[in-house]
Amino acid sequence: MNKYITAAFGILILLVFGFAAGRWFVPVESKRTITTAGECLARVDKDRTAITLRVSVIDADAARSLTIARAEYESLAASIKKIDDKTMELQTARFDSFEKQEWNHLEQRMESRGFETNIELQISSRNADTIENILENPRRSMANTGDADVNIYPENLRMFASSEKMKPVIEACIQTAVENARERAESVASADGMRIGRMVSASFTRTTSGGDNMPMPIMRMSRAVAMDIGGGGGAPTLFSTGDEISVSISAEFEVR
Repeated sequence: MNKYITAAFGILILLVFGFAAGRWFVPVESKRTITTAGECLARVDKDRTAITLRVSVIDADAARSLTIARAEYESLAASIKKIDDKTMELQTARFDSFEKQEWNHLEQRMESRGFETNIELQISSRNADTIENILENPRRSMANTGDADVNIYPENLRMFASSEKMKPVIEACIQTAVENARERAESVASADGMRIGRMVSASFTRTTSGGDNMPMPIMRMSRAVAMDIGGGGGAPTLFSTGDEISVSISAEFEVR
């Protein structure tokens, strides 16, 4: 009797597992989708002007070169902070120190010129007059630096669009690119008598281009702005064409 009960119980277990396995391995029809691309091109006006002031110190002693450069940088930053401009932002852009060597053509060998320390102060503002004021009134070292070669170089004058200015433009451009991708998907689907459903996935890339947004070195700028330009002194008026923002999106839609 026990044999029959055990056999029946075994058969029941096999039936249960077989039924469950059958349900597990029933092929599920995958949803049909279509993937299309969408694009958007927008322009955003540059709203900030920036310049970099580089403190450069060359001295025979490495420690002294670093000490003088830091003191000059702190003095420079303190004088810039006195400018009454709430939109002005300061940032240290570079800080390095190394042995400066030059090739002696007569001796045919490298010679040390001392140790050079560079510290850059990046200044940006929504007010272009602030940057113009810095150009027209170049800072000069007032400390006793002995035999050290101390210079402050204005460099990298540029205009750019701030993050606050670009964010809403980028978000609107993404929305436009998605709508563009959906329109293309609907056009393809309707050709086969189908309709587009919800978007199931998407990825996008963004590029920004603007010729005058690239760094533009200006050598000996303090000397250049002191020249009489077109009959009038001072720095020239800055013009900007704006940044072009391009958004490309790849979106996948359900097909019904």
